[in-house]
Amino acid sequence: MSEQSDPLPAKKRRIIHWDPEHGRAAGKKHWTLMRILAWSAGGFLGLLIIAGVAIRGIRLVVGPQFLSNRPAVASAPESPGTAFVSESKAQLARETAAKALGEMRRLPQDHPSQLQQLILIEKAYLGGEALLASRDFARAFARFDALNREIDDFGLNVKLKQETQKAYDEVILRMKELDRARSLAPQEFETAFNDAGTGRQFFIDGRFATAKKQYDTAFAALGRAEQALKSFVDEQLRLGQGAVASGQRDAALAAFKAALGKDPSNELAAQGLKRAEVADRVYALLLQGAGFEEKKEYAKARETFTKAFEIDAFSAVAQQGKSRAERLEKETEFQGALTLAQAARAQRDWPKAIASYERALKVYLQKDDVKKALAETRETAHREAVKQSLAKAFDYENKFEWEQARVAYNATMQLEPEHAEAKEGYVRTGRMIRTLMQFNRLVEVAEQCASHAEFQAAIRYFNEAMAIKPAYLPLSGPVDQLRTLLLSQSQPVEITFHSDGDSWVSISNFRMLGKIKSEMVKILPGNYEIIGRRKGYQDVLLMLQVRNGSTPPIVNVTCTLRASS
Repeated sequence: MSEQSDPLPAKKRRIIHWDPEHGRAAGKKHWTLMRILAWSAGGFLGLLIIAGVAIRGIRLVVGPQFLSNRPAVASAPESPGTAFVSESKAQLARETAAKALGEMRRLPQDHPSQLQQLILIEKAYLGGEALLASRDFARAFARFDALNREIDDFGLNVKLKQETQKAYDEVILRMKELDRARSLAPQEFETAFNDAGTGRQFFIDGRFATAKKQYDTAFAALGRAEQALKSFVDEQLRLGQGAVASGQRDAALAAFKAALGKDPSNELAAQGLKRAEVADRVYALLLQGAGFEEKKEYAKARETFTKAFEIDAFSAVAQQGKSRAERLEKETEFQGALTLAQAARAQRDWPKAIASYERALKVYLQKDDVKKALAETRETAHREAVKQSLAKAFDYENKFEWEQARVAYNATMQLEPEHAEAKEGYVRTGRMIRTLMQFNRLVEVAEQCASHAEFQAAIRYFNEAMAIKPAYLPLSGPVDQLRTLLLSQSQPVEITFHSDGDSWVSISNFRMLGKIKSEMVKILPGNYEIIGRRKGYQDVLLMLQVRNGSTPPIVNVTCTLRASS
């Protein structure tokens, strides 16, 4: 029936699937966790795209103030003049933004937050371009003006990020440098480590100012650790120096080694370690020298202190003891000679008095009162001798024994004041005696100067003596030897000086060399003080002996010992 009721039956084809499990396989799919997450993420992304397209469309219709926190600026109808001014301001704002944007693109944007901010700024700039193209100058000006402020903020943010990164690197480096102080200040190191880690997390999150504060806190903790290290080293140095001063070798070694363990480059600790090795020997010598000094055996004390100073050249006690013993030795010798001279004068023992005064003057050449006493004693002795040698006056004169002749003539004059021959002989012999005395005095001074290596003064005195020397008077052996010595020491010697280029080098009473590394100087023979000075370092004092006939020394003047604070 149904087939007949269809006047135009359609020809139907039936498709048979030979996969019996086809339908059931599709129906058996299960919702796994991964499928749920994938569909959720896809749906969320789709919603974001749809929302973005919708907001973009609405903003094209309504304006950029849609969904914006900035209040919409009501645009009032502008006159042609106002429109012209607005367009100029908008164009100027655009040029400023374009220039600033170009400079901003050259800044490093290696942080995600900065890259995202740059993208937003680029989009805002394109929006301003669109407003400018649509001749909406007021809104374009507002957009570019705000954009310029954002670009300025971005530049500051980039600079802050660089400073923060640098601060982090410095914190890490400082922690490595101060690692030796970890055991002395563990809490400070833990604080610095935690602050550095917290600051790093803030940096990753783009919170650069907060990160910088954390790094500053870490720096402060490391500063306290550094102070703890310095205090420890200073205390060990103090203990070591005290142990050296008291001769406790083992305690000094332990203290200086502890200081070097925490500060390997500490020069005072390295120097102290060397001194500690000989601390017991130096201390024993210092005690021995002090004992000699108490007994007034100053020569032995000087020798003992000198040995201690040779072992430990940095021992101030040994150096002071040596100088003090030398001074006391000279003072003792001087006072002894002066006492003998005064006793001899009281007994009218003139030769002994003269010899004692001369010995006193050898100790201190510039004692005017002793010179005066010596001259008086000689004069008195001379008059006494004249009284005793009158009979031999002519004989002494013929033998060129002027001193004896003058003494004899003087005795004659004392006996017979109006004796003409005695007066003439006295004048004649006196003139010759004075000449000889001056000659001998000049030769004596020249010898004294030569014995003290004052060769140039000795040459000057010797030449004066030769100018007044009587023709008959032969040069004795010592005078001839003195002349040979002075002749050999009359030519300058070329001395080589080395320094480090940072120390001021000077030759006392001769020449300032300045900051040198190497310099050759011609110096007349003699004894000189070489002084080296450098700011923050102890002065260096060297004694230089310059002599002809021996290999010129090479003088090294370098200030290496830092001045104690």
